[in-house]
Amino acid sequence: MEILFRKLMILFFVVFFMALIIFTAVMFLTNEETVYDEDGVIIAIKKPTFVTFGEPEITEDTTDRTAVRNMTFVGLDIGTYTMTERTLENGVTILFDELHNSGWLPVAITLIHQELEDAEIKSWNPRPVSSEADDVFGEDPTSNPFGTISAGGKHYLQGNLYVSRIIPQGNDGQAYELRTENPNFTIEEGMLEKSFWLLPKHFLHTWLMIADEPFFENEETEDEWIDFSLGNRYQQLNWLTPDGPLVKLPITDDPRTQLAYDYIDERTADPASQEWNETSPSLYFETMLLNAEASQE
Repeated sequence: MEILFRKLMILFFVVFFMALIIFTAVMFLTNEETVYDEDGVIIAIKKPTFVTFGEPEITEDTTDRTAVRNMTFVGLDIGTYTMTERTLENGVTILFDELHNSGWLPVAITLIHQELEDAEIKSWNPRPVSSEADDVFGEDPTSNPFGTISAGGKHYLQGNLYVSRIIPQGNDGQAYELRTENPNFTIEEGMLEKSFWLLPKHFLHTWLMIADEPFFENEETEDEWIDFSLGNRYQQLNWLTPDGPLVKLPITDDPRTQLAYDYIDERTADPASQEWNETSPSLYFETMLLNAEASQE
């Protein structure tokens, strides 16, 4: 019996390590695929080789062009990758990315913004955000967007990465529970890489604004807005999606509201950008207001 037990244990460890090697190969052998190439702006996605994208299903309306790609793993459906390209009246383009892992395996993915040689970067997080909790909404741990980037004659405002999952709320509602926010990226060799693990049953959101001119009339105005938004957490809209910004919901006795985010119409209208645009007109505030209109259509 002892010999049989040892043989079974050896067989178990052999099978375990073989499975581990196969899993490692499947997850870490990667390839890169271009998902956006317009007017000198190139976005690629690096993913495990055995995760494949289907042909994009395209829909268009007044401002948006949406491409939905099914994700499969060795032929099994594991989710979707959706890119929405929003073109506003002022010429600014916003790219919204959403990945949904509906499968049972975590997936390592990197979104890559190419053609950023000799980039000039201005951080929108030069200091920590105010950590004071609001009496109604509790604490919002999200940061300002990564910052503005100038490269190749283009100007960009880069949003952060938000990983979340759907959780139930009262009255049969639901919301996004924030699991991870990543505002820390680097640009090396002309590329900005946004890497993340997308867990099963989770979503990933991120966004990028693209303009042919600076978002602010001068650096002083941009600095003033950055300072204001860091100290007024409910004025800056960080987590942008095509349907509007996901914002902190009021807290209740239910602990699931501590990090619950959803859409609130009055926040989508962006009253802060309206007020600032009246006193310090800038392409950024105009863009946020036009984006709010597009989200509400």
